[in-house]
Amino acid sequence: MSKKNRPTARLDPSFTEDMKNIARIRLDKGLAKFNPKELSMAEMTRLLRRTEGYRKSLEELKIKPKKRDLK
Repeated sequence: MSKKNRPTARLDPSFTEDMKNIARIRLDKGLAKFNPKELSMAEMTRLLRRTEGYRKSLEELKIKPKKRDLK
């Protein structure tokens, strides 16, 4: 069975770098095994979504204007 076509998403480079750093830290602390699945961007974002702070961030994003719009 073939995969469905999905639109590409462009991630902020600093977000990508943060996720890679988190993967390295998790590996060093023994929280992840050295394999592509456990160190992938998909796994890092999956873990991020399970945190309490993620839910709070979603609520904050719903009401907070862009920084340049603040005066």
